[in-house]
Amino acid sequence: MNVMTDASTEIKEVPVLKNRNFMFLFIAALFSSPGYYVYLIGAEWLMLTLNDNRFYFGMLFLAASIPRLLLLTAGGLIADRFNKRTVLFLSDATRALLVLVLIFLVFTDTVTAFHLIGLAALFGISDAFSYPALNALTPTILEDDQLQRGNSLIQMTTQISPILGPALGGGMIALLGFEGVFSIAFGMLVLSSLAVLFISLPKDETEVDRPTPLEDLKEGFRYAKKNELVISIVIVALFINFFLTGPLSIGLPIIVKDVFEGNAVSLATVEASLGIGALLGAIVLATFNLKKPGMALIGSLIIIGLLYAGTGLSNYLYLTAGFVGVMGFLFQLINIPLMTMLQQTTEKKMLGRMMSFLMTVSTGLVPVSYLITSLILAAGVSIQTIVIVSGIVVAFIGVYCLKNKTIMGYQLNRKSDENE
Repeated sequence: MNVMTDASTEIKEVPVLKNRNFMFLFIAALFSSPGYYVYLIGAEWLMLTLNDNRFYFGMLFLAASIPRLLLLTAGGLIADRFNKRTVLFLSDATRALLVLVLIFLVFTDTVTAFHLIGLAALFGISDAFSYPALNALTPTILEDDQLQRGNSLIQMTTQISPILGPALGGGMIALLGFEGVFSIAFGMLVLSSLAVLFISLPKDETEVDRPTPLEDLKEGFRYAKKNELVISIVIVALFINFFLTGPLSIGLPIIVKDVFEGNAVSLATVEASLGIGALLGAIVLATFNLKKPGMALIGSLIIIGLLYAGTGLSNYLYLTAGFVGVMGFLFQLINIPLMTMLQQTTEKKMLGRMMSFLMTVSTGLVPVSYLITSLILAAGVSIQTIVIVSGIVVAFIGVYCLKNKTIMGYQLNRKSDENE
């Protein structure tokens, strides 16, 4: 790790929940993530309502994932070269404007499936810049021994999203229509962008004299190649995301509507259960430090695969919601230790590039996953069959990872918890 600056040394004496900058970041995330999910469940249900062709529904996810993937590297470079707070603010503000455009289209009754796909692509562009900035900003304002707790708190806000998002979204669709649900999303994203403005970073947080962007990019790749942990995680995540992201994201809404013949409230129930489980997982990891994070990560992956296959076999809404809830809890035992490992083993000046590198490479097959899932559905294969096969493959990937000593043997750097 690099030597800490005087400014970050001062932060060391401040507990996480009394750190002014972190609390504004926490508040921003508390509005941003649920606001996005309110928009997302509204857009999903609107697409299912506008068009019976489920291929278009898959395109909604594909449209967001492609620009996100292509621009994540640029997002990481910008996070390292410019003020991370400004990047995060512009991302949230842009999302709010996009939702405002959708409100206008719905209000004038001119919205089409192609409008939703186009807006999804623009949301994907915004994501490409917000993700590296957020995850590079967290270790900038916290110390190494505070990162698991800080990441857990940020994850809490992220996982409140599938609870509040579907609950507010599903309820508002039923009560106020799509205008109501998108208006709530707009308001939450505006509040998030305002909270980001109150974050104060050290004056030397961005460097004046920097190499060219191309040299920065080459430096990032050289650095990643030397980090065995990054390489191990990226390779595993690449295949997991292929078999998990597409079928899960596309599958749950379709299973609810076509298999269970449910409504927006039914979809909210299943998606909220994912959020409840994930929120509980974040709370646990904010309270307790994992002694063997690698074992917890791999063990959770195996169980997730089995539960995922179980959702494909289930014929009952609440049983499916239960499976999804446990999966949400276990996702946190993967995501939070994973993020903490990378943040602790990465130099501060490289954080934006490493976060974008991880996201770019590990999610490289996600657009392909969305496309193939959509094509298989269009060919007449049931979504339940796709989910069952994908779950079995994920479980086998987890079993194979038991041989990975780099992940299994990692120990988190705790230094001291006296200030916590």
